[in-house]
Amino acid sequence: MKKYSMALLLTLSLVLTGCGGIAKAEETTVTVDDDGRITQALVENFSLDTYSSQELEEQIKGLIDAYNEENQGQKVSMESCQVKNEKARVLLEYASAADYRAFNLVDFFTGTVEEAQQEGYSFDCAFLDAAGKTVDDGTVPDGCAEMQVVIVKEPVCVLAPGEIRYVSSNMELLDKNRARLVSDTGLTDENAQVVTDAYGIVIYEK
Repeated sequence: MKKYSMALLLTLSLVLTGCGGIAKAEETTVTVDDDGRITQALVENFSLDTYSSQELEEQIKGLIDAYNEENQGQKVSMESCQVKNEKARVLLEYASAADYRAFNLVDFFTGTVEEAQQEGYSFDCAFLDAAGKTVDDGTVPDGCAEMQVVIVKEPVCVLAPGEIRYVSSNMELLDKNRARLVSDTGLTDENAQVVTDAYGIVIYEK
């Protein structure tokens, strides 16, 4: 399969400072809306010595056009592309979690906890509550089956469209709506900047 991931275009060095709304994210961030559309803000180091911002935008559009043509529809779109102060900020929208997975070649899930379990995702890990305290280890916390969940496998910030109730212990809680999957979870040199060794789980209520 052709790799459409932005990792082909940008050096994935995450900017681990502040967030806010997805459009103003200061680090690579992903969120989901009520219709299941995924929005991804890519915030990366970018040097104009490598190529111009116009070349960057054209290359991204080329990847998106190729993916949409192959999948016969407007599955991925670029909402904006800006380069400022040696940082590239690209806002992408995906029609579904399946398109996010296919375009980036990385696992990703959004839906209810029960649906995730039915899809075979494991919740066999320690969880932290909204106060950062460890709760049930190796099982889904009580009362979570119908709550929403975002599951990622890359070092990104998750912006939940609701209040976070629990996160897996490899997530860093930033505030009531944001959590970051830490990048020191047994990464290989080859994939260290793209994929983590363990899944990050964010359980939230709308």
